[in-house]
Formats: sequence, C-alpha cells, structure tokens
Amino acid sequence: MTGDLRGIVLHLRSRGIPATVLAYLAAAGLTWAGYLTDDPTTSRMVGLIAVVLGVAATARTLAGPDEELERGTPVPWRLIRAVHLTLLGAVLLGLLAAVHLIAGQPARAVPWGNLVEAVLALTALTALTAVVLGAHAAWVPSIGWALLMLALGPRITLDGQVLTWMVQEPRTVTSTTTAACLTVVGAAAYIQRGSRR
Repeated sequence: MTGDLRGIVLHLRSRGIPATVLAYLAAAGLTWAGYLTDDPTTSRMVGLIAVVLGVAATARTLAGPDEELERGTPVPWRLIRAVHLTLLGAVLLGLLAAVHLIAGQPARAVPWGNLVEAVLALTALTALTAVVLGAHAAWVPSIGWALLMLALGPRITLDGQVLTWMVQEPRTVTSTTTAACLTVVGAAAYIQRGSRR
C-alpha cells in the first residue's frame, strides 16, 4: 500500500466512514421497507425518514479525533473538506435514489426533487452546525428540523413553506430557494472553517 493510499485509509477510519456507510445502507434498507406498505403517504414518509437517518450518521464524520492537529499539517484541508462533504452527500443520495428506481413505483416514491433537496440541504445544515457547535452536536438542528417538518406536513403560508421546505411539492420556488441557501451557506462555511472542537 502506497503512502498516499495509506493516508486516505487512515483518514477514512479516523472519520468513522465505514460505520457511516453502514448507516447509509441501513437508510437504503429502510427506504426499501417503506415499499412494503400499500399506503403511498407512508412510503414517502419512510423515504424521508431514511434521509434523516443517513444525515444523522454524517455528523460524526465532520471532524477527526484531533482537529487542531490536522489543521497544523501542510495539507489542503479546504479541498479535502469539499471532497469529503460532496462524496458523503453523493453516496447517500445515490443509494436512496437507487432504491427508489429499483422499486419502480414512482407514485409511492419520494419525488426526485424532494430527495435531492433533502439530502443536500440537510447534509449542508449538519456541516454548518459542525462549524458552530462542533461535530458531536452537528446532527441536532438538522434532524430536529427534519422531524418537525415531517410532523407538521406542508404549509400554505410563505413562512410555513420556508419552515416545511422538505415536505413541500418538489421544485416550488420556496422549497428550492430554502434548500439551495442551506446547501450553499452550510457547505461554504464547513469547507472554509471545518468543524469546531
């Protein structure tokens, strides 16, 4: 094993990536289980809960055992954080999308727009929280907000649409704008600053 490859493997282990991938697979399994019910609303709800499960597992990967030590090394950490966050979101989104495609029941699937917005925005919000509170608590606001949205359901007023962006009809201006803002701000903050310890 070359030095570069050994460094990548050590980085992945120190960030808990293997356990996170297992959690992503569990989220994909939960999505599949959602199709065992005959109720389309329940299938979609389970599909969104699977996103929440995956994002919760992402939080622990946002900081290493010694963040200050890592920052003291001559490594392009902004690039590494950007790749790290992008790959995590892509893997989770890819697994969940694959389950919906394989199940082949579009009427009961989480709409593609909602799935993309939920994965990207909640992952970025988790990263933003890692910057502010640290990786140990990064899952709390994103998971809490997501569960609140699932409990409330879609709202009609503008404020309500912003509050419940994840469960609105896909590609509405409000849901897309809210998800895009969360994604850009959260990802940019994490890439620039990394997790607080």
